[in-house]
Amino acid sequence: MDKRKAVLSKNVEIIEGSYHPIKDWVMDPKGYFLIRVNRKKRLLELGYCRKDNVIEVMILGKTPQEVYFNACEKGLLSRLDHAAYLGKELEKAYLAMKYNLDYVQDEELKIG
Repeated sequence: MDKRKAVLSKNVEIIEGSYHPIKDWVMDPKGYFLIRVNRKKRLLELGYCRKDNVIEVMILGKTPQEVYFNACEKGLLSRLDHAAYLGKELEKAYLAMKYNLDYVQDEELKIG
C-alpha cells in the first residue's frame, strides 16, 4: 500500500486535537517514570517508580525505541496515553542528548 496515495473516506471524521494538562491528566495505576540523559555514557535512563520517587526498575538504552520497547515488554504501563507520553519524552531526551541540549522532563525542549 502506497501511503502517499491515501484518500479520505467520504465519511471521514475530523477531530480537532485538544488537551488540558490538569483536567485531562490521569495517573497510570501501575506507576510513573523519571527520565534523564546520561551524557557520559550517551544513554537514556528511564526509572520506573510506583511511589515516592523510589526507582524499582532502571531501563537504559541508546534510542527511545530501545527504552520504551523494554518498558512495554516488562508491563510497566497500563494506559495508552502514558505510552504516548513516554515516547514523546524519550524522543525529547534523545534529541537533547544528540544535540547537547538541556533536558528537563515535562518541559519544552529549548533549541537555540
